[in-house]
Amino acid sequence: MAETLPLRHGAYVGVGTDCTNPRNVELRTYDGGGLGSSKANDCRSRVLRQQGNVFEIEQDCRQFGGPKVEGSTERSPIRVDGPERYTDMTDGGNESFRLCPGLKP
Repeated sequence: MAETLPLRHGAYVGVGTDCTNPRNVELRTYDGGGLGSSKANDCRSRVLRQQGNVFEIEQDCRQFGGPKVEGSTERSPIRVDGPERYTDMTDGGNESFRLCPGLKP
């Protein structure tokens, strides 16, 4: 599988969130193929464009949260701040995440 983003694989939480026992809503995962969350997994991304350390990705994921599991495709700008940090800039946002070594995704 080709790496989508230059990030280490594992579990990520929002900057300022304790890695010990984060709530599911605060947890993100990166497996080399896509960025998942508690409501979206089995994500597969592709890079549409890259400018410096900002990657515009398109992700196909399985979405949870309703009466049935559905597929979803989203476009997101992701800024890679280092091999263990990224910022989700979707919809003008600026939410930063950091890797929590040892935390199981």
